[in-house]
Amino acid sequence: MKLAIVEDEVILAMALTLMLEDWGHQVIGTADTEAGALALVEADRPDVVLMDIRLGRKDSGLHVARQIRKSSAVPIVFCTAYADSAPVEAEVRSIENAYLVDKPVDEEQLEWLLRGIEARRKAATSSFASPAPHTRQTASNDL
Repeated sequence: MKLAIVEDEVILAMALTLMLEDWGHQVIGTADTEAGALALVEADRPDVVLMDIRLGRKDSGLHVARQIRKSSAVPIVFCTAYADSAPVEAEVRSIENAYLVDKPVDEEQLEWLLRGIEARRKAATSSFASPAPHTRQTASNDL
């Protein structure tokens, strides 16, 4: 899968990139601001976005996700140290096709989640790509 990472902590973004690439995913880019995240998602159309909720002092991953939802249904996986916060959980639930993972990231949980997202994406793609079964018609010479 093609993944975008939106994370303001450079070392964490690098660690996520290495981990995801080891799992066979392609990290198409990283961003550390709202504007950078929007540009990355619009330009590169990832299959999944991994997003921090707090991006520096003023930017918000939740705000970016709402902006992304205006033009894309890409799955968004929020990775945050605030996952246990009821208000954060409620906000994430209010965003369609969004998921929540604790920081520090539990590798098994994230891998399981990404595999599930990939399976749903493949199932949706194959149901759109494969034509509906046709019944066999007898050929006729009548034109």
